[in-house]
Amino acid sequence: MECDNIVDIDVNKLDNGQKIRILKKAIEKFGLSYVAQKLGIDRSTLYRYVAVKVKRVPDEIVSRAAEMLSVEELSDAIYGLKTIDVDPTVALSVIIKALRDDGFRNFFLTLLYQYLGDYLNTVTRTYIVNEEDLTSSPP
Repeated sequence: MECDNIVDIDVNKLDNGQKIRILKKAIEKFGLSYVAQKLGIDRSTLYRYVAVKVKRVPDEIVSRAAEMLSVEELSDAIYGLKTIDVDPTVALSVIIKALRDDGFRNFFLTLLYQYLGDYLNTVTRTYIVNEEDLTSSPP
């Protein structure tokens, strides 16, 4: 029932709150017993982690829990971002905000290249030939 997670996160860079949110997201998705079993810990230990009764959650535990989640679920757990249906108006609003706001533009482009970098590189190197290209004479 685990996801084929293509994102390899560096849990050392996460704060304790983000680590706990990853555990909570896995529990929300699969249930406490299943997650504890997959993580190789008992239910009470997992409960103590998410109830913040233990100061530090081991990185190995968080890494295994992260592997159980999809990219969208990880994004939601780490950054608090939820995916929504986006229509052309919303997409255009994002582009306009990126044009006007340097900080947002850097954040947005970083995410684009992180998740769609290979695709973007392929698309920027392709050109779709249309009928006009075939019938017009070269310059």
